[in-house]
Amino acid sequence: MQENTQEFHQQQLLLYMQERSRKSRRQIAYVIAAILILLILLFTFFSVLVPTIAIKFISVNSEIKMGNRLFNGLQEEIKIDKNASAIVQNFADQLHLSRDYPIKVSVAVSDDINAYALPGGHIVVNAAILKELKTPESLVALLSHESVHINRRHSLQNILSSMGTGFVISMFTNGGGAAASVIVGNANYLLQMKYSRKLEMQADLEGMRLMEKNQIDPKGMMELMERLKETSADSELRALSFMRSHPLTDDRIADANRYIHSHHFTAQTMDELLVDYWNQIKFIEKGED
Repeated sequence: MQENTQEFHQQQLLLYMQERSRKSRRQIAYVIAAILILLILLFTFFSVLVPTIAIKFISVNSEIKMGNRLFNGLQEEIKIDKNASAIVQNFADQLHLSRDYPIKVSVAVSDDINAYALPGGHIVVNAAILKELKTPESLVALLSHESVHINRRHSLQNILSSMGTGFVISMFTNGGGAAASVIVGNANYLLQMKYSRKLEMQADLEGMRLMEKNQIDPKGMMELMERLKETSADSELRALSFMRSHPLTDDRIADANRYIHSHHFTAQTMDELLVDYWNQIKFIEKGED
């Protein structure tokens, strides 16, 4: 009888310990879930809500000054071809690319096929991508696309989002408030800055509208996309950075094609100065080969 009583107590104790262990595991799971939810909320707050609110308080003049500082810092990491930059700038000056920002185009000496926009009006075009373009319309398309990123403040939005994310990360890695400054001043981030599919499609669509306003055939956008896609398929050795920073999906190409077919644009004779600067760009490239 006594043995049965002891066995019963042992079973009760075991059941109690098992139940206590289950409660403990549930409590740990609840704590982990709460921490994850808190992190998600903090991430959303600092990377989405804060940038959306903050961007409204940044004036165009402040953004232009920020872009100039970023570009000055970037020049420590890249080499600018001043001669080619002057000619491409002359090409861009024949176009109306922005109402609010002074569009400043610089040609970087690089084998990476890439182009990117900084806040406030700076566009950096790598020499390698210029060599791949076959028509002046495709260069207008490239500059129009990047100008939309500037006009719509996409670059600034990306940087503010990264600053917010960096702040959250710094809270849990003892990085301190300097994390945001590091992100803004990081040249590699600027070189590899990516846009969402939505922002890229907006830049495509509004870029073609911008081309039409400049009396340039929007088919140049399709020429740009198709050329970059061909280059990506043919090239195994050269880094096609543009495809990483501006993912070129079949959907984007299809959308651009639909836009072109739904807008019956009557091609105009291209401005002689624009053609002349285009020929100068191609002449420089031949001299470098």
